[in-house]
Amino acid sequence: MAQKLFSLVLMLVLALPVVIFAFAGDESKTPIPAEVMQKQIADAIKLYGEKNEVYRKDVLDLFERKEKFSRDKGDLKMLNLIKKEKDVFFESGKDPTLFFVTDQKRFLELAKLDLIKAYEKTIKDCLKMKLDVEAEGFSKELEEIRTGKVKDEEKKAKPILQVDLGKGVKLEMLLIPAGKFMMGSPESEVGRKSDETQREVTLSKPFYMGKYEVTQEQWQAVMGNNPSRTKGAKLPVTNVSWNDCQDYIKKLNGKTNGGYRLPSEAEWEYACRAGTTTAYSFGVNITPRDANYDGSKIGKPVAVGSYKANAFGLYDMHGNVKEWCEDWYGDYPAGSVKDPKGPETGPYRVLRGGSYGFIGSLARSSSQYNFLGDAPQYLHNGVSVGFRLVRTP
Repeated sequence: MAQKLFSLVLMLVLALPVVIFAFAGDESKTPIPAEVMQKQIADAIKLYGEKNEVYRKDVLDLFERKEKFSRDKGDLKMLNLIKKEKDVFFESGKDPTLFFVTDQKRFLELAKLDLIKAYEKTIKDCLKMKLDVEAEGFSKELEEIRTGKVKDEEKKAKPILQVDLGKGVKLEMLLIPAGKFMMGSPESEVGRKSDETQREVTLSKPFYMGKYEVTQEQWQAVMGNNPSRTKGAKLPVTNVSWNDCQDYIKKLNGKTNGGYRLPSEAEWEYACRAGTTTAYSFGVNITPRDANYDGSKIGKPVAVGSYKANAFGLYDMHGNVKEWCEDWYGDYPAGSVKDPKGPETGPYRVLRGGSYGFIGSLARSSSQYNFLGDAPQYLHNGVSVGFRLVRTP
């Protein structure tokens, strides 16, 4: 069936380019020999002829849709693969058709909406050509896909969680997928500190994390006050202790369906890295274009979301204000760990992310900072400390 469909798609390629991608790689059926696939690709390219630029735009659109589907699905591995493919596509200048034959089975699961449209179009064209048997076969497959899609949607957590705090103030959180990563930094990383020993960490469950640092208007909506030294509704709330954050969370949980907390240190670094292994989620070095740190020469917090988000869609994970984590500060245990929570007790709580007043190396993904969690507010008056929330689905 898959081979018949692929042949039919080639005839319809000018009208339905997405079908080429959707059906060429169905690995559940007998694989198409490489030489046959290459000939079919060559035929498709020939059909396009002088419309190569249109074809190129189609492929770029597909890349964008693939990235969106992967991000919504929370598939970090697929998202990074797509980004690499896209980079190669831009750099090589080769014909984009070659990209249509890679990792298609994975994408079928992500792109069921496009797949359904492709089936509907193909069934319609079959009926026009009086291919009733083929149309009936495709209709049965379409029904199976639709049934599976409904079941998948019922199981899947929403990729974006919006919480109404009242008076038009909303809290937006993004779903971060479960996964595995190397926490800490390699000895060769510039700016590395001795407490950044690398270890493999597995986070077994997905979690929601605040798209932005908690803002002053979000704090005001729950607590009825604003402790921040530099005022602004869209600025991150600052000058708050770890205990202050716990008070906020307690009231927020009482006001909503609950489940909100500070991130563990491992969750924070995993979300910050978003699949990267470099010092920063955007690369090896930091510049004033990337984040608000002392090198930016701003000297105060800026509105949340002022810089580019990481691959998970999270903003200001580097710089702006330091962010409290749930954990006590302490050395990492040796070896691989699952869902680590840090030491059982201690005098200091963990802060992450660097700030507008810190040098760039302290804003690295692995950089730790610590402070007294129960320190009175006056000790925070000159300290750029804030936080962001997490919630388990």
